Amino acid sequence: MQPIALRTSILLVVDAQCGFTTLCPTELPVPGGVEIVPAVNRLLDMRWHRMDASADWHPPDHCSFLGQRDNIYPPHCVAGTPGAEFIPGLRSERFHTIWRKGFDRDFEAYALTAQHPGYPPFLKAEGIDTVVLCGLARNICVFYAARDLGKAGFRVLIVEDASAGIDVPAANLYQKDAKAEGQRMGIEYVMMAELKTHP
Repeated sequence: MQPIALRTSILLVVDAQCGFTTLCPTELPVPGGVEIVPAVNRLLDMRWHRMDASADWHPPDHCSFLGQRDNIYPPHCVAGTPGAEFIPGLRSERFHTIWRKGFDRDFEAYALTAQHPGYPPFLKAEGIDTVVLCGLARNICVFYAARDLGKAGFRVLIVEDASAGIDVPAANLYQKDAKAEGQRMGIEYVMMAELKTHP
């Protein structure tokens, strides 16, 4: 793979929250969600231009929840609850900014760019040309953020072993389909060991 220049790259940790892990089994646990933390922390130890996080911050009656308009997901990552907290052990103190999303009851925001459309221009103003993503779930919020950032002109990479995915048939969201679409549009899927960086 082409090496990554850390001075013009950002690490974006997507929704590494308890509500997407077995720590909150009644929410939306992603298999392997807790287990990604050591790999994410290794990425956070690197000297990126900046390190950001996105986080679901739902109202209790969010439109996507069971019993609500879209009736897809169990309630998860509700603002102010344990499910909305970052996974224990995650080095969240390294984040420059936490971009909350999904806080509008009537609007689904898989990607932070859906609720923060100024994010890509903000990164470009900072001289960023590459975004490296990891987190939960690889084929949903990680993928949608990667897709939108790729469309905005950034080189985009998803670190697979610092992420975990889950199939959601009710929403027609499948891991193999997301990866195939991502690869078609130029998203690079890499493992930690394959990352090559320079200052």
